[in-house]
This record gives sequence, C-alpha cells and structure tokens, in this order.
Amino acid sequence: MNSKLGYKQSDRLLIINADDYGITWGTNEAIHTLFQQAAITSTSIMIPCRAAKEALSRGDIQTIEHAGIHLTLSSSEHQGYKLVYLENPLHSLVNSANEFFTDIAFLESNADLDEVRLEMQAQITYAISQGIDPTHLDSHAGSIFGLNTGRDFLDIALDLCQEYQLPFNLPRRILMQPFINEEQKERFSERISSADRRGIFLIDDIISLPYCRSTNAEYETVKAQLVSMIKNLKSGITQLTVHPSIITDELKQFTNCCMEREIEFRLLCDWDLKQLFLKENIKLISWKDIRDL
Repeated sequence: MNSKLGYKQSDRLLIINADDYGITWGTNEAIHTLFQQAAITSTSIMIPCRAAKEALSRGDIQTIEHAGIHLTLSSSEHQGYKLVYLENPLHSLVNSANEFFTDIAFLESNADLDEVRLEMQAQITYAISQGIDPTHLDSHAGSIFGLNTGRDFLDIALDLCQEYQLPFNLPRRILMQPFINEEQKERFSERISSADRRGIFLIDDIISLPYCRSTNAEYETVKAQLVSMIKNLKSGITQLTVHPSIITDELKQFTNCCMEREIEFRLLCDWDLKQLFLKENIKLISWKDIRDL
C-alpha cells in the first residue's frame, strides 16, 4: 500500500483518527478544533447518536471531507443509541425502547443478519444524504468483529465497502495480536483474504492508548505512553485511534472515562507530539488518501 500512495515500503505512515464524532457536543467541538490545528487527519461519525445531527448541520468542510462511518450496533452503558433504519422494526438489534443493546455478546448471538445489513447500510446512506462522502468504514466498540462469541458481521461490512468503494478498518496485524486465539486468527485471515480478492484496501496496524485507565490518570504518564508507541511504529500504515472530547455534563452522563478523553484532546494539541512526528520521520496521511486510490 505504501508504494501506491507514493511512499517507500520502509516508510511509517500514520492516520490519526478521532473516533465517536457525533457522540456529544463536546466531542464535536474537540474534533473540529483538532482539524483546525491539523492535529488529526481523519474522523469517523456515529450516525445514530443525538449529536451527529449537530455535527452534520455545521457544514465544516474539512471535517466532512475526512469523515468515515463509525458503524454502530451497540449502545454505551449509560446512553442508548437508536436505529437509523426506520421503515420497519429491526427487533433483533434493539430493546423495547428501540435502543441498541449494551451487551455486544448478546448482539453477536442474536442479531438477524438481514437486519444488521439494513441498519449498517442505513447509516451509510443517511450520512451520504447529509453531504458526507465517506472515507472509510469502521466499527464502534468492535461490535461487528465477533470478538465475544466468534459470530462476526465482517462479510456484511465488506459487502458494503465493495458497494460504496471504501477501505475498511481491519488491520492486517490483528493476526499477530496476543489476545487473538487460533480460531479467531483463522477467521480474521479469511476476512482479510476476502477483502484482498474484492480489492478492498486495508491498513496494517492500529494503536491506541488504554481506555478507562483510572480516574487518576496523569497527563505526563499518558503522554509518555503515547510517545513510546509512536517511536515504536512499524513500517506500513498504522491508525492511531483517539477519542478526544471536551468534558461536558453530557459526556459525564455517557461515560465514566471523561478524563481520558480530555487528556487525549490535550495530547493531540501538544507541541512535543507534533515535533516527535518530524523527528521520527512519521508521514501523516488520512483515510481519504486511501479511499481516493
């Protein structure tokens, strides 16, 4: 992939992707600020969330041009996200309040595949109808990866990537992760091969800071972790997944991990990090660069 983008095979290319665009107003504000500072290169929007409409209505060209779809099939522990597909009830995906389930294992075991397809496609088509030309597809909370029960929805996601000519956030080096067992490794290998046969572009790796470390997370400690991860990047295309946000009452209602999100926002604005990319000769790219191939 490096050579297709005009880089050497040995180059280290980095996408800095802000997940959860549209989840809260404070998250939207953080992501807009980071784009203005050229501190991130991509984002992925959660269409079922209430603040997604606010995000789409702002008409921020740079943000919209670099937005993929954060396919969402599960709710947070404290906040329920509702279906986008509304023509007929999709009973296998939601509870009695028409909200996605919080238990991803339950979703994996019980979701009807046709309903999964309808909802995922509805999220893509709604985003397009609101002016987004999606740069890629990925998955909120890993809910389509089958990590809990082994029943994944990746074939559906790849079908949609093929239909809309989009790359997909399935890193090839997932096969090397210590948390992947042999059965999962075989399944992911099959999905990667399927993407290759279809001409769907994948990236090589994903890195991210530990989420929900503790309420006592220290900025300098987290910064040292991130610096170490950047210095140890391998050649190829890596995504740094971040969840930046400004802390608001809405964010506090949605998650107990507000501090981590606010620290990530501050880190991305940190001058030392920007200088580190230059010193390490890290090439910053976006999902749009890959999509445009």
